[in-house]
Amino acid sequence: MYDYCPECAQRTELEIGFWYGTGYVSYVLSVLFSIFTLILYWLIFGITWRDNSIFHWLIVNGIILTLAMPVLMRLSRTVYLNFYVGYDPEAESIIKQQETKKPLTV
Repeated sequence: MYDYCPECAQRTELEIGFWYGTGYVSYVLSVLFSIFTLILYWLIFGITWRDNSIFHWLIVNGIILTLAMPVLMRLSRTVYLNFYVGYDPEAESIIKQQETKKPLTV
């Protein structure tokens, strides 16, 4: 993650240890993704205990979740940051005004 947002210059780590809460958000996103893949797998292939297809889904889901972890991590940080930092549509104009001002030299 960037230390500051490249678009609005908002600091992304608000305090030390701020990102610890993203573990909970990442967990919820992973569970929702797993439920989605379970339903999709069930509709396409069908799941029964007789042929152990539930274990096939677990293996496929584990591989997909492992490969998707970089995306889920960044998505969970973005969602978590949006809990604490609101969007201000006028922020861009304020930043542009600050950039055009020249510092006073003594």
